[in-house]
Amino acid sequence: MKLLLLLALSYFLTGCSTAPFAPTTSARSYGAGNLQSEIGNNNSTYHLKFGFGVTENFDAGFVMEFGEISTSALFFKYAFLNNKVGPSMGFEFGYGSTETTQFYYAGLNASLAFSEFFELWFSGRINQVSTAEEDIEKDTFHGNIKLTAYELTYFQSSAGFSVWLTPNTGFSLYATYFKGDDLETIQDTIYGGSLLVKF
Repeated sequence: MKLLLLLALSYFLTGCSTAPFAPTTSARSYGAGNLQSEIGNNNSTYHLKFGFGVTENFDAGFVMEFGEISTSALFFKYAFLNNKVGPSMGFEFGYGSTETTQFYYAGLNASLAFSEFFELWFSGRINQVSTAEEDIEKDTFHGNIKLTAYELTYFQSSAGFSVWLTPNTGFSLYATYFKGDDLETIQDTIYGGSLLVKF
């Protein structure tokens, strides 16, 4: 039932202009049947993220961003090393599309949980974007980012830590770095944070 609600929500909130900036804040899976939400900020853009643990190692979900840049995507994450305490590793894939924009991203995640309440993590992904002037204005800074072409490929890496204050509520703080031939930034690294809630 939780998965059906998540899919219905993603259908009604579609739209995109670039790949999402929201990072993946753990290589661990949410766990089978568990739902996790996230509210955060990165690159003058706010995001809402909802994910569902389809199996013990596989998650699926939806992310929506708004502010300087609006976008939304479906995401999938698989943890091939999945530990509540200790190291975890996995890979992710995301996709979004409208009539004028299409993007996808793929990447690897790694994290190290010192306990169930504190975790260090790293996320790296390659973003492939094909967009248009109807969705975003190029050669203009949107927060820290400026696109100089409507067809672009760029690298995004994020590193940070997550703290769980209770078994169901926590936060994550992180730094994000962007690099690409058709993408310019004001600062090499930007900082963001998210509120994390498990259901």
